Amino acid sequence: MEAANSIRFRNALVFLRHQLRSTYACRPRHQQQCRTNVNSSDSPVKKNFSKDTVAKFINQGIGDMKNITHPTPGLLQTLEDRGFLGQFHGNRQEFTKLTNGEVIHIYAGADATASSLHIGHLMVLMPMIHCMLHGHRISLVVGIATARIGDPSGRLTERTGMRDRQLGERTFRFGTDITQQLSSLLKSAINYARERGYEEKNIGRRHIASNLQWHRNVSIIDFMQIVGHRSRIGEMMLRKSVSERLKSEEGISFSEFSYQLIQAMDYWHLFSNLGVRLQIGGSDQWGNITAGCDLINRMVNEAAWVDEQPTPALIKNMAKPYGLTVPLLTTSSGEKFSKSTGGGNIWLSASKTPPFTLYQYLLNRPDDVMEQWLKYFTLLPMETINEIITEQKEHPERRPAQKKLAYEVVSLLHGTARANKCVKTTAIFFGQTDEPNGLEKREETLKLGLTKSDVEGISSRFFWEPVLAINVIGMPLEKALVAGGVAPSNSQARTLLKSGAISIGPHLRQIKLTNETIILSEEDLIDEKILLIKVGKNKLHVMRMEDKNTMKQAIAEKQDPEEATRDSEPKPVPQTRLQRKRLARNVKKAATVQRKARREQSNKTSKAFQYEKQVAREQPMGRQEFDSLVEKALDRTEKKSTSWISRAATGIQFSGMKVSKKSDEQE
Repeated sequence: MEAANSIRFRNALVFLRHQLRSTYACRPRHQQQCRTNVNSSDSPVKKNFSKDTVAKFINQGIGDMKNITHPTPGLLQTLEDRGFLGQFHGNRQEFTKLTNGEVIHIYAGADATASSLHIGHLMVLMPMIHCMLHGHRISLVVGIATARIGDPSGRLTERTGMRDRQLGERTFRFGTDITQQLSSLLKSAINYARERGYEEKNIGRRHIASNLQWHRNVSIIDFMQIVGHRSRIGEMMLRKSVSERLKSEEGISFSEFSYQLIQAMDYWHLFSNLGVRLQIGGSDQWGNITAGCDLINRMVNEAAWVDEQPTPALIKNMAKPYGLTVPLLTTSSGEKFSKSTGGGNIWLSASKTPPFTLYQYLLNRPDDVMEQWLKYFTLLPMETINEIITEQKEHPERRPAQKKLAYEVVSLLHGTARANKCVKTTAIFFGQTDEPNGLEKREETLKLGLTKSDVEGISSRFFWEPVLAINVIGMPLEKALVAGGVAPSNSQARTLLKSGAISIGPHLRQIKLTNETIILSEEDLIDEKILLIKVGKNKLHVMRMEDKNTMKQAIAEKQDPEEATRDSEPKPVPQTRLQRKRLARNVKKAATVQRKARREQSNKTSKAFQYEKQVAREQPMGRQEFDSLVEKALDRTEKKSTSWISRAATGIQFSGMKVSKKSDEQE
């Protein structure tokens, strides 16, 4: 009996999805028919079905919902135990019953306002991963279209660069980067979960999309007909993201004011096309989430054909949207992690924040956030987390919670191999290891000397400080400390050296300055180019020796690592027919531009030559001036000048540009 009700329950959603489907994103552009009204007479779907047809449709099921697996119960309880459950839109008891018996579709979005996500986004991504591991379907939406509008939530001023002419190109490029990052993150998360004991057969399906796919096909008239007249200004004004901006000095622009409607359109599209029932977002997204839920409720209530069906109550029950917000991750000063502030300069991209930097950041977090961060950012069972926190309280000097957190997060984002590399590198440089005989192994490694591969485990090329070699090699060590940004002045550099806080070189030789001057030599370099400086117990500085020819490029890479990374990556080989056509079109366009530039340069040269000829006709010149003019002209046209010189030697007389030949007797 329960199985029969379960089938009816989930297939009623399929029925509703097929009836409310928006067709504007599913057809070619020349055949678009935007569903502006669910009651319109020209609706592309059938309005009424016979009772037998509906019963057969719901009882037997269709499409991809036939073979769907049953989820793992307890999703909402898991999110609540880990502290992810904030505000909830809808009936929690009904939602708990729904998720325990049926696979639902859940979505979360992130705007492409930067080339990478940051650690604050894990507060939304981790609940999505938990939903996937419970067997539910998830969709991650990259907001390329919404990024061009600008979300006012949690901001007192408008985003910088929103009026830039290259905004569209920048957001599209950022969207591509974030899409690739999310795809890699989900694969790494599945491998991470498999290693932690999760069964792969219980993992739900995942999907990544961009909202530009459907927004690009909707005109402003269609948007106003679908969303505009179903939204109320009073409700929009009361939402926190709008009311706070209205109180500020800058106010709010109309584009930012309409952002909640565009995000509501995203929810409606995903609901009507993919059957999405739940949206997850940060606590600052509550107004945008409720706007989407209100739009879906109004669209369904306006559909008169639902009441004409044999089971209207069951169909309307399937149309209940839900929303969930999670707490925001804040910095030590209470400020929200955001892409515009660099997420505390902790990015999820390995090219922007190396795994070792992320590992050290988490390793140095205070004790009071360890329990909550272990629940947030790891998939460890709650019993294991409680054991770690108990050990942390008994032996705080060992820092077991920080070590476990750092290892688990790096494993989740970058894989177990890189996490093990971070543990090994930390043991070498800082002596922090729980491995038996770990300190003895460290001494043996330092005795042999560090290599380039050991330093590459610290950071990528673009995080090294470029230094001109001739300015520091053979000079006092204080100059190297100032040039590499270790100390702001020579006096403070000498203070560090006298205190014994500085260790340099492949053997991490400790320096303690007395009265003598210590000269930096090439023996202190690793691989003859890298200078490693350790300050205190847990700070490292890496400098790379450059010459005059490479210094300019190194500074450019340091200032713009994203562009340098993009330029250093190999160009992808076109695989599909569309990619090959696009590549051929770009090559043809570049050739046309070059040909046009050559034509303009040729015309410019020709005009200059004609002008010189005109001046020569009007103003007579001497023999020497004319010879110089002829040589210039011959150089431009790449002709030999021997014939002109021979003619001049045989008695050609010049008068301006007129040429007359005299006989030898007259000469």
